[in-house]
Amino acid sequence: MNFKKIATFCSVLSLSFTAVLHSAHADDLLIRNAAIFTAEGVKMETDLLVKKGIIKAIGKDLKASTDTPEYDASGQSVTPGLFNADTHLGVEEVSAVDQTVDYFSENDRITAAMKVADGFNTDSMVIPHNRMHGLTHALILPDSEAGLFGGQAALIRLNAEGEKIIDDSVAITVALGEMGQHLAGGSRAVTMALLRESLDDAKDYLANRTAVSNGARRDYHLSLADVKSLGPIVEGKKYLVVEVNRADDILRVIQLAKNYKLKVILNGVAEGWRVADKIAKAKMPVILDPINNLPSAYEQLGARLDNAALMEKAGVTLMFTGMGWQNTHNAYLVRQSAGNSVANGLSKTAAINAMSRNPAQVFGLKDTGRLAVGQKASLVVWSGDPLEVTSVARMVLIDGESQPLMSRSVRLRDRYYDRLRANAE
Repeated sequence: MNFKKIATFCSVLSLSFTAVLHSAHADDLLIRNAAIFTAEGVKMETDLLVKKGIIKAIGKDLKASTDTPEYDASGQSVTPGLFNADTHLGVEEVSAVDQTVDYFSENDRITAAMKVADGFNTDSMVIPHNRMHGLTHALILPDSEAGLFGGQAALIRLNAEGEKIIDDSVAITVALGEMGQHLAGGSRAVTMALLRESLDDAKDYLANRTAVSNGARRDYHLSLADVKSLGPIVEGKKYLVVEVNRADDILRVIQLAKNYKLKVILNGVAEGWRVADKIAKAKMPVILDPINNLPSAYEQLGARLDNAALMEKAGVTLMFTGMGWQNTHNAYLVRQSAGNSVANGLSKTAAINAMSRNPAQVFGLKDTGRLAVGQKASLVVWSGDPLEVTSVARMVLIDGESQPLMSRSVRLRDRYYDRLRANAE
């Protein structure tokens, strides 16, 4: 192995990172000659102007003041910052070490009431690693362990400085299908009965709060903390994120949501293509990993690689996660999963929207998720095609602020390549 060549490559790569960061420190920035991926399509050889952290113009031959930093992105591309809709970022550091895992409850008194954000580690080493690869926002979903409900999901941004948690209770998760069957005691029928009972209890609590406080109301199946937490769900104010894969289970959720007037997001949906028209009619967004085509369970026997394309064609709002079990430590690989969906029929614009515009709209982030005038500049400059695995992030902005392209792994790389360089000279 030629260590001199390796060391030279890494040195050049580090210098390019430094140059890019220097050009982006100011609130104002002009990116020139890039392929700009808007929510509607790609604008080739186009400029993008940022002023005070806001996108002010997108077009050809834009003008800016002489002191505005410029970055020539010829042959490169710009997308909104990436969003992974199912992660354990900040609540799982070392999966084999229990003390660093905080995304589930084993206490059956605290399930729906558990806020995963209360265990969030803002200094997690996983965050800068994903940020430098273009991930700017994510959803942290708690898992169900002690009961059907996993807890309250958190919406985060991956900025280096400042508050990372945008919303500490954006949704509540619940497991149906095979996981729900296991947690409920062995039957999908019991799962649905328990879920309906929990929702009925939440409605009863809302209608009889004084009586409950006075001890003059019947006992509930769940703890009072959990029942209270489900109030916004039955009021239709907060999303219920339902883990479900089999087509007939999806149909049951659609009917349940109709009966209780729930806002539902479907998560998993391996067989979503089979009932895509009904999902679209119910206006339920879905979270899926487009690379998931292996039936790892009986409820996923209908999994197929063009699942995302078929659902998008039917009018379903897609939100992507990926890939597989790496959706936390390597949550940025959602980009590779998205590329896989394009290889199997989804348009590139739709794939990028599933990692940016769509989750931003679903979770109420009105000023981010798109490259458009008036939006906050949360964006990534890529060395090439944004869905090509060999492309790397040259620049990452979150809410108009330049982010360091640095992580613990990069520091370790530089340390040991310096030693190799010294030995090779």
